[in-house]
Amino acid sequence: MDVLDKRRPGRAGRRWLRIGATIAAAVALAGPSIAAASADPAEEQPRHSFAEYQGIPISIFEYGPSADEAPTIVTTGGWPGDSSIFEPAARKLAKKYHVVRYDRRGVGESGHELTEESNSLENLAGELGAVLDKTAPGRPVHTFNEAWGSYIAAEYAYRNPGRIASLSAIGAPSLDLQHYAMVESVDHPQNLPGNLAYATWFASMSMPVLPELYIQAGATEAAFGALMAIMGEQPVHMTKEDLLASVSIYRANAPARLLNPEYDYLTVPVMQVFQSPLDNPDVIAGLERHTNNLWVTEIEGGHGNFGRTSWPLVSSELDKAIATTESGTPTN
Repeated sequence: MDVLDKRRPGRAGRRWLRIGATIAAAVALAGPSIAAASADPAEEQPRHSFAEYQGIPISIFEYGPSADEAPTIVTTGGWPGDSSIFEPAARKLAKKYHVVRYDRRGVGESGHELTEESNSLENLAGELGAVLDKTAPGRPVHTFNEAWGSYIAAEYAYRNPGRIASLSAIGAPSLDLQHYAMVESVDHPQNLPGNLAYATWFASMSMPVLPELYIQAGATEAAFGALMAIMGEQPVHMTKEDLLASVSIYRANAPARLLNPEYDYLTVPVMQVFQSPLDNPDVIAGLERHTNNLWVTEIEGGHGNFGRTSWPLVSSELDKAIATTESGTPTN
């Protein structure tokens, strides 16, 4: 008979057993928290919620730490497509920052019952404000967008001075300030072809009914899909429902703002432009005279594949903009 199998632990042994059990229980309870703290943001599911503005639900995805723990970067999509074009970047940025990705009205999981008036830049900026109030209340934030996402951020910065700490854009950062680049084409004829091509695109998309007819026929989905493939861009998630609901963003804003802008100067601690080979440099000609601190960085790739072609450079410049503005010394 094995005596050790029958032996009861003495007083000291029982004390150590109790201590061991307590430690084991504590570790078991803390396990999920420890795992969560050490998890890779690139592998985590974003925290999904909704804000509401003007009765329209706005779909929000948050990554990484909270706004209390790290600077906040906010991004949304341009046109066409929802904000998922920034999903890979959001996951990478979440290793350092609180990242907020939201679908503007008319796309993704956000509300689609829109009128042309409700798609105005003023309302879109108010929508961004509702997202900020929910995800980073009372805090300055950094924005990183392309196309219409950048125009919305610029509109919000114009209407809410001091809330945008840095405004980073792939391509032109402001619809209103592009007016002045087009005006400069009169004195700089070499810029005229590029600005005319740009204006032609906006004019065609601002026509009554015609863009909707193209979308109903499926031409827009097919054309954009083919164009993205030719340029080596990642696919943009778009549905016919999204395209129809959101195409009025052009009619609601482009003619008025390009011909009669609401502002001629935008003050932000840092305005950063990532200039892609696919973007026409003419549309930012003279921009340095219409903002207080402009950074321009040339990147490879386009609006959808910058993460594959230029991510180290893009992320480094975002870090620099955030570091200088968070420290209160915005210099390039």
